Amino acid sequence: MEHKLKTYKKGEEFDYSYALGASPTIELLKNRPEDCFQVIFSPSYDDKDDKIKKLCGKYKIPCEENQKIINILSPKENCYAIGAFKKRSQTVDKNKSHVVLDNPSDMGNLGTIMRSCAGFGIQDIAIIGNGADAYNPKTIRASMGAFFHVNVECFADIRDYLKVYGERETYTFMLNAEYNLAELQSADGVGVYSLIFGNEASGLNYDVYKNVGKSVVIKHSSNIDSLNLPIAVSIALFWFTK
Repeated sequence: MEHKLKTYKKGEEFDYSYALGASPTIELLKNRPEDCFQVIFSPSYDDKDDKIKKLCGKYKIPCEENQKIINILSPKENCYAIGAFKKRSQTVDKNKSHVVLDNPSDMGNLGTIMRSCAGFGIQDIAIIGNGADAYNPKTIRASMGAFFHVNVECFADIRDYLKVYGERETYTFMLNAEYNLAELQSADGVGVYSLIFGNEASGLNYDVYKNVGKSVVIKHSSNIDSLNLPIAVSIALFWFTK
């Protein structure tokens, strides 16, 4: 399949994306080589072990030096390698636990959450609404390549998600909650579960989520009004997977 590489734009008509940076490109080549169709190097890239070139050779993926294309595709000056890959349709696994994000707005936060999920062994992320683009190169770079260790499925609203994945333990994280996370048992023996988090600015809509599963708060001091979303997700992941 031939693609003329150009600046990424969100939308169904753009059927490919980019892993910006050496580490995300290596994760792409190691975990989804069948999706990668081209790798571009900067002449300044120093790959002492030839990791990327060896992986490209192993999977017969074209690679070339081209600083001009690097400059077009990456807004950051310290990008020395880019992996171009095909988007794929994904579904989360019904038999595994999920992190569910309602309208996440920041691609950096989304990438960081992917990295935390991969780190704690949660491979499935559901995105509710028209939030941050999981395939945007900014998301993938923020994930440090963890994007290629997780599955992401999108839903129009929480009802669509619950129609398919509602038969499980569900926990909604909000300030006016019934349960304190520190007082909950860890999820050992619970089976599969979903941890649901709201938008960075507004959180979960109480009227929508008040009857969805168990509401949970992560208690903190009065010195702050709330936790940063990726930090809240990471704390919850640690608690539920410990």
